[in-house]
Amino acid sequence: MRRMEKNRQESGNKYWTIDEKTGEFLYNLIVENDYKKVLEIGTSIGYSGLWFASALRKTNGKLYTVESNDERYDIARENFSKADVLDIVQQLKGHAPDVPIPDMIDFMFLDATKFEYKYYLSTYLFHMKKGGMIVADNAISHADAMKVYKDMVMNSDQLETKLVELGTGLLVSKII
Repeated sequence: MRRMEKNRQESGNKYWTIDEKTGEFLYNLIVENDYKKVLEIGTSIGYSGLWFASALRKTNGKLYTVESNDERYDIARENFSKADVLDIVQQLKGHAPDVPIPDMIDFMFLDATKFEYKYYLSTYLFHMKKGGMIVADNAISHADAMKVYKDMVMNSDQLETKLVELGTGLLVSKII
C-alpha cells in the first residue's frame, strides 16, 4: 500500500482514490466490527480495496468490488495480484447498480458517480445485514452532487447517519 500511496501523491491523485487516513479509518471500521462481506462501488485502481483486503484478512472475509471503467479495472486487477489478495477480492465488471452481487453484505463503500449514490443505496440496501454499515465518500467535496443521497440517509428510519470530517468527507450510516 505504501507504493500505491506514493504513486497516488506523485500523480496528483489522477484516479481519485481515498487518502491514507481514510484508508486507516475504513480498515478500523471493518476490523472493529468484525465485518466479513464488503461491497465497494467504485474500485478505481484498487487502493481502497487493498485497505479492505487487509482488514478482511483479519476477519476472514471477502471483498466484492465493482468498476465500470476498463482501464481502472485492469490496473486494479494488477494491483490486487501484486498484493496477493486475489483470494479475498472478487472484482465485478459493470455499472452499479446493474451488477448483481453474490452474497449478503455487512459493509458497503460508495466511491463512484456521486449523483448515483441514491440508486446504489436503493439497490443494495436490501442485500445488507442488520448492524451493517454504509460509508459514502466525498460528502464534503461533492456535497451538491450528494444532496439527495444525504437527505435519504439522514431521514431514513433504517439508518443512523453521521458526517465524519476526514479526507473529502464521509457519510457513515449504520443499519438499525
